Amino acid sequence: MSPKKEQLIAVATDLFSRHGFHPVGVDRILAEAGVARMTLYNHFPGKDDLISAVLDRRYQDIMASLRAYVEPTASAREQLRAIFAWHEAWFDTPEFSGCLFERALAEFGTDYPNISNVAIQYKKTMTAWMGDMLKTLLPEHVATRVASILLILLDGATIDARAFHDPTVATRAWGAAEAIIEREIALTSSNPPRR
Repeated sequence: MSPKKEQLIAVATDLFSRHGFHPVGVDRILAEAGVARMTLYNHFPGKDDLISAVLDRRYQDIMASLRAYVEPTASAREQLRAIFAWHEAWFDTPEFSGCLFERALAEFGTDYPNISNVAIQYKKTMTAWMGDMLKTLLPEHVATRVASILLILLDGATIDARAFHDPTVATRAWGAAEAIIEREIALTSSNPPRR
């Protein structure tokens, strides 16, 4: 990828993260990136294409970072705890300003699939990944349902961390997640499936 394209994505990511997609115009991105309008349009036919590239890059970066953070852990429970710990570490960084995927869905809804599909794919990937971890502890249908609840907890923690500048909300979210997991394990143990 060309250095100018990388620069445009990096600057746009920062601006979109801090201010949102709609309030940030192409002129501001060009000014802060220090590139000509023609350079932008050589790489991206329009602003929506730049937004899509930003979201796709964010998706790739977050999943790579999460997998690197989680993979070394031993058990499913430790892997799940690591996902919440990764979020706490992210919430505590100076550049944290909320989730770009949530922002994209809030600003565009699902009427712009070029933009919303990446955000939805992130949610699906996270839910499936946590569901796979939970399948070692719970029956598949329960694991899938609990994984979707864990994602809701992470989404809520991300919103609270942005609103209240409190990274420890991820630890509290993990406490709730762990309680849900323990409850489901207990229920499954006391009501094994009929054969």
